[in-house]
Amino acid sequence: MTLLAVESSVVLARELVRYALANWTIERAAIDDSVVVASEIVTNAVNAAFGREIRIRVAVQAGAVLFECWDPSPELPRVREAGPDDLGGRGLAIVAAYAKDTGVRPSATGVGKVVWALMP
Repeated sequence: MTLLAVESSVVLARELVRYALANWTIERAAIDDSVVVASEIVTNAVNAAFGREIRIRVAVQAGAVLFECWDPSPELPRVREAGPDDLGGRGLAIVAAYAKDTGVRPSATGVGKVVWALMP
């Protein structure tokens, strides 16, 4: 699904993931974890490409949930050390804590990148 990179798209992405996985009869705990991961990845995409288009994809591969998010920014996500009072900087650590595997790859079109997470 293509979304506009604005804050409200994070909420929409969470609901789209929840809806898709519920319809695919994924168990509730896996849905909840996938929604957290999607939220963090889409938040990063919104920050990287604010006001432009982003794309999300959710699929089930070999029984595992795969979430992908494309954004047009060439800037790669980076892990930051967040202080106790910082409002941001924990997203990739949260994704790594929930996901079985995660990564980033160049877009097939050569524009931007795809950040992905494979859930356990």
